[in-house]
Amino acid sequence: MLKIRVQGILLSCFKQKKKHHNPSAETPAPIQQPASEKLLGQYLLCFYILMIILFSLMAIVSTYAQTGHSIKGKVTDEKGEALPGALIKVKGTALATSSGKDGVFSFQNIPPGAVLVISFIGYQTLETSLKPGQTFLPVSLNPDNTQLSEVQVVSTGYQQLPKERATGSFTFIDNKTLNRAVSPDLISRLNGVTNGLLVDKTVGFNIRGRSTIFANTAPLVVIDNFPFEGDINTINPNDVETVTLLKDAAAASIWGVRAGNGVLVITTKKGRANEKTKVELNSNLTVGAKPDLYYQPQLSSGEFIDLEKALYEKGAYTTALNTDYMVISPVVELLQKAKLQPDFAAQANAEIDALRSLDMRDQLDKYYYRNSTRQQYHFNIRGGGPAQTYFFSAGYDKDLPNEVAASSSRITLKASNSYSFLAGKLTLSPDITYTRSEMKNTNAAGYSPFLPYEQIADEHGNALPVLMNGYYRSAYTDTAGNGKLLDWKFRPLEELRNGSSWSNPKTNDYRILLGAAYKILPSLTASASYQYFSSNLRGEVSYGANSFYTRDMINKFSRINAATGEVIRPIETGDIYTPSFSSNQGNYGRVQADFRKLIAGKHEVSALAGYELREDKTAYNSYTLYAYKPSTATSQVVDAITQFPYYYNAGITSRISSRTSESGTVDRYISYYINASYTYDERYIVSGSYRKDESNLFGVKANQKGVPLWSAGFAWNAHKSAILSSDLFSFLQLRATYGYNGNVDRSLSAYLTAEPAGLNTFNRNYYSVTNPPNDDLRWERVRNINFALEFATQARRLSGSVEYFSKKGIDLIGSSPVAPQTGRVSYTGNTANSMTRGFDLQLNSLNTNGAFRWTTTGILNIAKDRVKEYKLDPLTNASILTTPITPIAGYPVRSVFAYRWRGLDATGEPRGELNGEISTDYLQIRNSMDYNQLNFYGSAVPTLYGSLRNTFSYKKAELSFALTYKYGYYFRRSSVRYGALNAGAYMQPDFDKRWQKPGDELLTDVPAWIYPATGNRDEFYQYSSVLVEKGNQIRLQDIRASYTVNKSLDIYCYATNLGILWKANRRGLDPDVSVGYPAPLSVAFGLKAGF
Repeated sequence: MLKIRVQGILLSCFKQKKKHHNPSAETPAPIQQPASEKLLGQYLLCFYILMIILFSLMAIVSTYAQTGHSIKGKVTDEKGEALPGALIKVKGTALATSSGKDGVFSFQNIPPGAVLVISFIGYQTLETSLKPGQTFLPVSLNPDNTQLSEVQVVSTGYQQLPKERATGSFTFIDNKTLNRAVSPDLISRLNGVTNGLLVDKTVGFNIRGRSTIFANTAPLVVIDNFPFEGDINTINPNDVETVTLLKDAAAASIWGVRAGNGVLVITTKKGRANEKTKVELNSNLTVGAKPDLYYQPQLSSGEFIDLEKALYEKGAYTTALNTDYMVISPVVELLQKAKLQPDFAAQANAEIDALRSLDMRDQLDKYYYRNSTRQQYHFNIRGGGPAQTYFFSAGYDKDLPNEVAASSSRITLKASNSYSFLAGKLTLSPDITYTRSEMKNTNAAGYSPFLPYEQIADEHGNALPVLMNGYYRSAYTDTAGNGKLLDWKFRPLEELRNGSSWSNPKTNDYRILLGAAYKILPSLTASASYQYFSSNLRGEVSYGANSFYTRDMINKFSRINAATGEVIRPIETGDIYTPSFSSNQGNYGRVQADFRKLIAGKHEVSALAGYELREDKTAYNSYTLYAYKPSTATSQVVDAITQFPYYYNAGITSRISSRTSESGTVDRYISYYINASYTYDERYIVSGSYRKDESNLFGVKANQKGVPLWSAGFAWNAHKSAILSSDLFSFLQLRATYGYNGNVDRSLSAYLTAEPAGLNTFNRNYYSVTNPPNDDLRWERVRNINFALEFATQARRLSGSVEYFSKKGIDLIGSSPVAPQTGRVSYTGNTANSMTRGFDLQLNSLNTNGAFRWTTTGILNIAKDRVKEYKLDPLTNASILTTPITPIAGYPVRSVFAYRWRGLDATGEPRGELNGEISTDYLQIRNSMDYNQLNFYGSAVPTLYGSLRNTFSYKKAELSFALTYKYGYYFRRSSVRYGALNAGAYMQPDFDKRWQKPGDELLTDVPAWIYPATGNRDEFYQYSSVLVEKGNQIRLQDIRASYTVNKSLDIYCYATNLGILWKANRRGLDPDVSVGYPAPLSVAFGLKAGF
């Protein structure tokens, strides 16, 4: 079986691929890369896979026998997982040591027949006698059920250490918690179970709130000790063993300028020493409901038709009616025909009334959407001997989302080995991960109906032509060119079915790690490690020759010779094909020394120091090919300089865009770091770290100065102190840390920066300066203060933690005014400061413990940020409201402000406030520069959030459910915008609630409809306080049920997107859904087998 499996992998690796074809046409080749680079990349990948698989099949690795009274051993738990930091004493002597990060320990010259005492917090102490001549001692500790759950071995990405002996703030997610949810991405599995982590539509995901203004707010992601610059959604969560959040300076400052937003440390699965081969299979199927297309309110067909009639009477369509090509709706066509032909009026009214009963969403639901399905398969095999471990996994995901004709897939391969030589002194660790992701979609999926009564199919399901906003009237496309032009009709259902236009992005990610560690002394280890990361995205967007997009482009630039009747086409017939290629490559090197020594059984010193080099390169290029023939890979060279007139209006001219784009970046870093801690009698821990970073992103002065990023921490294990010894607590720890992290805004440079601004009137490129040079540009700094208390009662009936944190952003990137004589009114540099404060609380309870077991975990997080200093004032109050981030000192970075609302007047006009008086001067209200005239509500991001999870188990069955909540924030609900509505945007709420007659101002806050609409009036209403709502909510996040058939087989069911249980707003709005529709209910069924 193994031979067959290996042969299959190698054949698939080296087998030449056939040319890929699109369902409707041959897929053209991607942007050409040098053939040598392609072959080299393929052969390197195959070489690494071959080597790792071959090594994985080795059952025995040669080791050198030890002599004398030296002994080496490895401490593991009952599952074979290494236990770093275990205490090993020689009974009756002062000799003692502790296990390293891989659980390995060693003694030299110990007495014959010595008795070793091995202890580790949360596990039962073990005493064992050495046999004569014994040189290796495998130690497996059994859990102490009265205290086990407090034991967590956390990883910083540089070292592993028991959480009890750490001064920093960590959140540890074990494998069982991580696998509680069923999803293809890691962040979804962390949502609601991770203390300190917020997952939100506004901010994505962050740790302990915001610590910057304009720089990247996402945490640094570390995988197997190295930064990960790819898309976190490409990581297969089934390959992840544990996740650790580094939240304060003591935990995260070792990462320097990358740690200002916290660090997400991912440890992937590995082989285990002295473990028989184990095989695991996890498979599940997720089925999702169709989306609720009726969730977002909109004008009914009848309401929209009445609006069209009113607009017609007011002359809103006069220009379009007098222009032969401008699009107008069927209702307006009928109204105009009835006006010109009075005898047709009755028939026109009948045809219009027939349209009132139609709802475009019915056909969208029928033809465009489906129930979603997602399949996940994951297989792994692992094991090891005394001197070698191996792990191999393969995963496949197939997703058919709600959108018809869309699909995505992912293949993941991972191999990880370790080998010990020279009696365990030398360890080599190769690791390779490969991920291939692919998405397929039809461009017709982006179709948005022009009219609420529009129909894309007749009663027999045949595709019908539809109108498009901003395009052409039906009567015009019926006769344009007298049959000499291409068909100018758009049939979205036809294009959906035949796939004539499509997009097909493919991503290939490689991550190769090579590590070597040598134990110079029992207490001193030197290591060197290297990572190569490559992420290559090949994008393809093709509009087939028969697609509307291509036909429209060809017709638009065509002209007909009046004398000869010849059609002249600057764009010839064929596909319009846009390939793109983007790459992200990283090289990371690290040299490190680790020291750990236990002196006299009470004094433990642990330290590490290292040096890092890092280079990140990005590249992007794309272009468009016209009249592309996939079968021959030929295309037309178009004239991209000449201004061609449009066929339908010779007064409008335009160039044929080549859409050529090319960009790239190179970021380099050099780092030096040191981290040390001292532990006395397992009671008192003192730690410190220091790091210096240099980068080509920063100015010369910043690099020369080398602003230090450092931390200091203290922890007291009070439960081990005679002062506070008590039968109440089995664990009680107090911690305090202080230090600095950093952050980088990679969009800035110390050098003068400019960007292309297109072609000038002389057809020459010109550039716009975006920022002047700045030798003083430096990284942002974040000062962290953290105080924490962790506790557990006897038998762990209650356990939890309370932490207070303060994060002060210093030298944040912001704008400052400069003298106009410089040619600019502002520049961007390190000119701003911010402050974030909050609490992390977690409480775990063991409510019942027997055949029926009930546990509860509650998480409460509070994080509130404020801008402390910002030197550039907002230009107007309108700029505060219409820009996502407009920093104002004393307010949250993302604030919700609103114009003051004073109701409607007797004519339905919205009223505001200007200088303390009621006003309808909307222009002056929006242009006011006094933001004190606005109402401030609070943060646009939840400031209080958390979860409550209950788990019930009885014998082999288990049931759990999770509630999540978000409080302390506001959102702006949407309402009718008359300017957009008059232009045909019918997907708007509240039109039926508008003021229509005197006295309605006492019943409604929706202004009267007017034509023509006033932009300032619309804007005032959209950003007035009457539309601000509280975002507070409680949501039923998920429910999970599982049953253990036997120790080798589990079956489970998982349901998510179950809906909101309570919300503060009374309008039935989901605060997490501003556009579109809520995520539909999904249910997963799966099994997990191991043998």
